[in-house]
Amino acid sequence: MRSLELKTLQIKDDIPLYVTLDSLTTYVVNENRDLKRYKFVTRNADSCVYTPVYMLKLYPSSSKEKIVSLLEYFFKVCDVGASPQCMWKTDDCDYISLLLPYTRYDQIKFDLVRNKILEQFPELLMPENCLEKLPDYGKMKDYIASIEVAYPETWTVEYEMIDS
Repeated sequence: MRSLELKTLQIKDDIPLYVTLDSLTTYVVNENRDLKRYKFVTRNADSCVYTPVYMLKLYPSSSKEKIVSLLEYFFKVCDVGASPQCMWKTDDCDYISLLLPYTRYDQIKFDLVRNKILEQFPELLMPENCLEKLPDYGKMKDYIASIEVAYPETWTVEYEMIDS
């Protein structure tokens, strides 16, 4: 099994790291051919798109130790085939994302990682970090389908591929 190991991390500014929990949603096309979100579905659904539902910003000036700890951990557990990659940008810079999508064959690992992140960052689920309201029925954990940890490209990050 392959994993990544963080070797060097130099944080050069106070641009935040983002932790995002994504859910799956289905979409429909209306009569004007506009794409409209239809509904949230559980993580076992097929043919859906990821929609961010919770997002937490961690600034180095106030959370440097937490950032280092999270990156060391998430490099080890992220999906090596999908990480790291440049996914999006803000006005400040591009972001490099580490991803861990839910898969049916590795459900236990995903649940353990999600639980560990929520233990370390309970504020992630606070109302001010909620981007979309999940349905009231069912369990929140059944709707979380992907975890993303994104760091600014301005940071020096070196990692190594490990075969275990």
